[in-house]
Amino acid sequence: MNRIPAAAVALAACILLASSPPARAFQKEAGPIKECRECHTLTPGEAAKIFGEGVDNVVGVLPGPFPGIWEVDVRKSGKTYPVYIDYSGTYLFNGQVIRMSDRQNLSVLRYTDLNRVDVTKIPLDGAIVIGNPKAERKVIVFDDPDCPYCAKLHGEIKKIVASDPGTAFYIRIYSRTNNPAGTRKAKAILCGGKDPAILLDEAFAGKPIPPAECETTAVDDTMRLAAGLQIQGTPTMILPDGRMISGAMPAETLLGLLGETK
Repeated sequence: MNRIPAAAVALAACILLASSPPARAFQKEAGPIKECRECHTLTPGEAAKIFGEGVDNVVGVLPGPFPGIWEVDVRKSGKTYPVYIDYSGTYLFNGQVIRMSDRQNLSVLRYTDLNRVDVTKIPLDGAIVIGNPKAERKVIVFDDPDCPYCAKLHGEIKKIVASDPGTAFYIRIYSRTNNPAGTRKAKAILCGGKDPAILLDEAFAGKPIPPAECETTAVDDTMRLAAGLQIQGTPTMILPDGRMISGAMPAETLLGLLGETK
């Protein structure tokens, strides 16, 4: 699905939120004020006809985040996306809806919720554990040792485990671009003759990593797993509730997301 540039999306969201008429403006006949859905309906089958071959299938139809539109959850190339259609079925909004009161990106939140993964099917063998291995709350992180944003997130992760013994991070490392040198570095971290967690710290600090002293399939396994999950960037975290979150963030923000999984 094509992405609208962020600045254009934010502006469009502001205009839509500012100019949307109240729900009763869509009422067709005189009488007591009705809910929008009493006058307007859209079934998944009707939505599928609107989209035609543009999507693989329509997963569901919900009231939109503001009056006058439907949220249509569509499946495309293995992922589910929220898109928006006005009540007339004439206009399609394929962008991001920003709630101005708290600057929340409702489209991103919905996309994350729709595309949860089954964490029980993600093996932890070959992962580097940061924190207490017996911690009840486990976060899986896909990292590239050459990724500066991974290094930034790694520092925030260290802050969290230092203050929260109930959370552990399982770091799966690989070369996201399948760079031979990056793959060798990832394997050397796992088989460098020292604690992999220490070697990962050194790699993120820009220190040289000695050659691998053993053989491991963990890096190749992680690469295949990331491809199967359609992970397109690092760092990518999978929270205990299956939400997949990309990018670095402050410890406070990540703790807030983890708090939602309780």
